[in-house]
Amino acid sequence: MKCVVCGFDNEAREAYCRACGSKVEMSLDDVHVDLIGRADLQMEQASEEEIRRWLVGMIALFMVVLTAKVLFGPGSWPTNYVIPSSGASADYAVVEFKWEVPLQPVPAKLPEIGPK
Repeated sequence: MKCVVCGFDNEAREAYCRACGSKVEMSLDDVHVDLIGRADLQMEQASEEEIRRWLVGMIALFMVVLTAKVLFGPGSWPTNYVIPSSGASADYAVVEFKWEVPLQPVPAKLPEIGPK
């Protein structure tokens, strides 16, 4: 509630201005609007703080996972990533990868270069 004399922003429950000491004229509607506004502001600040806490927690979790990945990463993993075959006496499948593309000659008429 703003004081009409000095303009100081007092709380809704104040009967006298904390800055100049004059009596604060207030109605029920003014008190209601002031209390609702302050409650909204407090909820907004609390939700911002909660979002900030979650964000810091997620960043910390990401850093822990990244550190574990680096420390216990590919060096400790098996060298072959082949799916074993199914059966009673199953063993790992041997897979050989070849990249062979059959190329066909393409007839092309090239322009002559040089003096004519």
